[in-house]
Amino acid sequence: MVDERPAVMKKNPIRALMFKDALLEEIVDGLKAGQIPKEDMDEALFLTTTNAILEIIGMNLPEDLKLVFVENLDDYLSIAMINKEHAVDLLGQFRDGFLASHEDSFEDEKALLEALTDYEEEWWGSPKDFLGGAVPNDLMEEARKRMDTILEQEEGADQECEGEEEEDYWASRSYVIRDLWFPSLLDSITKEPLPSPQRREVLFTAAANAILDIAVNVMPDFMSEEMFEGLDRYLELTLVNKECKVDVLTIFEDALAKFENEWWTTALKELGGKSPDEAIQAMGRRYGL
Repeated sequence: MVDERPAVMKKNPIRALMFKDALLEEIVDGLKAGQIPKEDMDEALFLTTTNAILEIIGMNLPEDLKLVFVENLDDYLSIAMINKEHAVDLLGQFRDGFLASHEDSFEDEKALLEALTDYEEEWWGSPKDFLGGAVPNDLMEEARKRMDTILEQEEGADQECEGEEEEDYWASRSYVIRDLWFPSLLDSITKEPLPSPQRREVLFTAAANAILDIAVNVMPDFMSEEMFEGLDRYLELTLVNKECKVDVLTIFEDALAKFENEWWTTALKELGGKSPDEAIQAMGRRYGL
């Protein structure tokens, strides 16, 4: 059977394993130090993993791509919440309604896009019987508001603090993802009894792979490759640092600072044997600075 997933998605199982090697031990140690009850460990691990990976994805995105990711992630999660609460397939209903009303009556791609835009505006803004008379756009807005306040509803969760808006965003979306998909994921894992270390590895890897797949699904195809270039670089660098017990970026910054200092004080033939610092100071003296 041919794998029709986007090429960037096919690498997600590898990225999930890299995340496991980079983060799992640290996360488990942190949960143990926090004295998480044994019966809550799986859920806490899933939630912490989801939050960590979302934060890392956001951290490695240029600002313009991060804005697209956040907006599309909210749409994706809002639709998933509506689907679960109303036992529907919202996008499937939209697709089927469009095909039923238009069939194959398009002369070219431009005509298709125009018809799709008009139908989309009308469909999402009108009441639907399968939603109990609710308007999809209204339900989407309600879902977004609930996601923005979910931290306040979680027992023991920190209240919003000035300067922590981005961290709050990732944390709140992690709770939504937990509520949507953690129970079914846990059911699939518990079908086979596993020792605790192996169980945690399976759970972490499954959670990581799911978040990475979501990242692919919410981003336009032409942005996905750029999105994962930064993430892959981060994973590779993190694992090098962990294996060699170093901080490559710190070594680079120190070497760059040393080179910069030496370069400005080194004589250059292009400057008549003067260093750049000496040449600059001489020019200032010439003008009486």
